[in-house]
Amino acid sequence: MAASGDTQRVTGVAQLYELWTLDVVTDLGAACGTVFASHPQQFKKVSQATADTIARLRFRTGNDEAHLDANQRSDLCTPLLGASDGSRHDDTASAFHQAAAGVQQAAVEFVQQSFDSGEQQLRNAFRDAAKTFRAYLTGVEGAAAENAVRRVGAHLDEVVTVLGDQQFSGGLGLPPAPSAPWPRFGDLNGDGATLVETLDHEASENGLSAHEPIDEADFVAIQRIADQGAASIDTIFADATLAKDADADNAINGAYRWWTAIRDFRSGE
Repeated sequence: MAASGDTQRVTGVAQLYELWTLDVVTDLGAACGTVFASHPQQFKKVSQATADTIARLRFRTGNDEAHLDANQRSDLCTPLLGASDGSRHDDTASAFHQAAAGVQQAAVEFVQQSFDSGEQQLRNAFRDAAKTFRAYLTGVEGAAAENAVRRVGAHLDEVVTVLGDQQFSGGLGLPPAPSAPWPRFGDLNGDGATLVETLDHEASENGLSAHEPIDEADFVAIQRIADQGAASIDTIFADATLAKDADADNAINGAYRWWTAIRDFRSGE
């Protein structure tokens, strides 16, 4: 059964959910290019390989299929998963968010409500919500999700490579982000979060992003959303019946943690 902390995802839709939620990182590619070009004296020691990666991020974003810009990534992912849960949005109309909210709310009711109505009834209500969610996921899983993963996954990886370069981060006066699997799979790290915050504010100040800049706490919450959501998707896709109570309870715990991460992020508005 999928669980938070895994270092692989089983389904394409789980991978895509994680990548789409972490889109704020992918969006930093242009900021990396602008900072590098605007302050060359700060980045004299950056390797040629990293400089070439930064150039690709700066000049190719929006111009080829491996470096989609923010609008192109949205056009690719929104029809499948609605607005990114790594952004503060009011998207309750998308089929994905409606089905996901059903699972999350059923988990909340199981965890937070008294058991006057019966523990088994609440567990069965979660199972019903999981079946509805899986029905939606089954329609999304396949070539479209896998194609989107290929498009946005490689782009994210390039940005992460730059953020992990000690000479690049040192030019900003900061430690580097960790190496992969950060920022995926619940790999939370303060240095990485600080670097994301710094570059996201830089992007906002230079008109390179459309969202409100995020801080370290926001980014850690986004990482938790990405990890718990992807793990829940894999778990429910694999076995929506959750016939064993232990399996159902594990799935409920994951969905509840997913809901908690979303709540924590949105409470920072």
